[in-house]
Amino acid sequence: MQGARSNNILGKYRLIAELGSGGMAEVFLAVAQGPGGFNKLTVIKQIRPQLAEDPEFLAMFLDEARLAARLNHPNVVQTNEVGHDGSRYFIAMEYLEGQPLNRLTGRLGRDRVPLGAHLRVLADALAGLHYAHDLTDYDGTPMDVVHRDVTPHNLFVTYDGQVKVVDFGIAKAMDSSAETRTGVLKGKIAYMAPEQARGERVDRRADVFAVGVMLWEAAVGKRLWTGIPDMAILARIVNGEIPTPRSQRPELPPELEAIILRAMAHRKEDRHRTAGELQADIENFLESFPDRSSTRDLGRALAQRFEEERSKIRSLVEAQLRDARSMPTDEYRAVDLPRLGRHSMTPPSMGGQGTGTGTGSEGDYGSWRSYRQPGSLTVATSASAAMAMPTARPKGLLLALAAAGGAGLAAGVWLLARHGASHATTETPAAIVAPAAQATGGQAANPSLPGVPGEVDLKVTARPAEARFFLDDVLLPGNPVSRRVPRDGSKHRLRAEAAGYKTETRELSFDKDFDIELALERESGGERAALTQPAGRGAAAAAKPAATPPPPEPPPPEEEPAMRRGGTKPVRQLDTTNPFMTP
Repeated sequence: MQGARSNNILGKYRLIAELGSGGMAEVFLAVAQGPGGFNKLTVIKQIRPQLAEDPEFLAMFLDEARLAARLNHPNVVQTNEVGHDGSRYFIAMEYLEGQPLNRLTGRLGRDRVPLGAHLRVLADALAGLHYAHDLTDYDGTPMDVVHRDVTPHNLFVTYDGQVKVVDFGIAKAMDSSAETRTGVLKGKIAYMAPEQARGERVDRRADVFAVGVMLWEAAVGKRLWTGIPDMAILARIVNGEIPTPRSQRPELPPELEAIILRAMAHRKEDRHRTAGELQADIENFLESFPDRSSTRDLGRALAQRFEEERSKIRSLVEAQLRDARSMPTDEYRAVDLPRLGRHSMTPPSMGGQGTGTGTGSEGDYGSWRSYRQPGSLTVATSASAAMAMPTARPKGLLLALAAAGGAGLAAGVWLLARHGASHATTETPAAIVAPAAQATGGQAANPSLPGVPGEVDLKVTARPAEARFFLDDVLLPGNPVSRRVPRDGSKHRLRAEAAGYKTETRELSFDKDFDIELALERESGGERAALTQPAGRGAAAAAKPAATPPPPEPPPPEEEPAMRRGGTKPVRQLDTTNPFMTP
């Protein structure tokens, strides 16, 4: 209940229930009324009145409002209106019945959410993200929008199977008025890309990485990071210490793992260039995938599992609508509003603080359905299916690594990144994908996690720099690559390839450590550099010198133009005028 509110009338809207509140904004369920008994439910996000007087907070809110007003896509939550009532600034968004993905997987976990349906949810979300990333101003100038907080909390599945990306509250159109300070982290740690964890400037590929983490969790059936402190997670992300999906689920299709590893590549240059590319890879995989379950099937199961909760909410909303219709305006202004669970409909962020690991109130991430056993969704009918109203999402952690006030935390992050975080972890991943060098150009620290008996080191470097590696036809992100693999003694095929160069293949038996250097031969002819292959750890075999010097490496491709449609127009700076002011 919120008895302290003095005015439940906001322009043409009557607030009927509180959905949640945070440091920056309050969110309500509201109704817009009209003649002939017209009632339209909507979700209102209102900046806190005291913050409306702060120019910086108001600028952040106005940036979000301007961006939200431009977004119009079936897979992005729709903004109906941006307005103000006196000093009360608000955004009115579409009302949706459903649940965020994190709560869906938590509640349906016992029934094993089919992998096919889960992948289709992520593919639909990628369609919405790609639209936002490609958003242009009215004259066609790219706005270069990045969501920066793509997590299961911000992917919403309706009871009829629609998928919506929500909460662009910390999204940035590059060079917008509320410029992000260098070294400040915004977003949930568990889904951050390495460059985002370092507090660097990000582009759309940070969102691709976040979806890659969700793909990993969908395929494996558990959270990527469990039982690990936030600082240790940051260190692993920065160092690229991420367990491969098949090290957790060996029966996963190699094709799916290759998609995931590319999306989660440590170097952003090695990831899918756009959300649309990742969406296409997922959809191509699903064409031959035996599990044909759809998001509509998922929505139906979701509606059944949450039926008791939905019934309570409908009854409460109907009672509030009756009061809103019957009470005089002055009397309704001061009525106490009930509080609904914020997961009951569109779940926009409350603002203020991002969460750390993003642990949901539902607990476990949910079960994994084997790709060998496709089937339809079922709904439990036991007494345990009765649900209480959802609890509020816990407040998270905003890690500010700015020079003023955050230097100590920044030092702590890099100390962990340099020396490892094994002392703060609870388990050692079976396989780790780790680059051999950081983006700073220095030598990266090897993972300090203790070696596991029955594993060997595999280190591979190739020229040219854009060469890609495949182990048993599974992509190994990065160049160079450093990882631990099972000491199985079996034969494995390592392949290196690059556009304009001949493919190099090597047969390896994982009974010892390998440190391999390759120089690919140009397709037009040329000599190949010698292969250095040690017989064991620290024992390097002699290598024959190349007959002629290796061909020079081509210059690295320009990154920024590739991220803009057409590659010719500059990034649009958001209009900094106040859209609420009347001319």
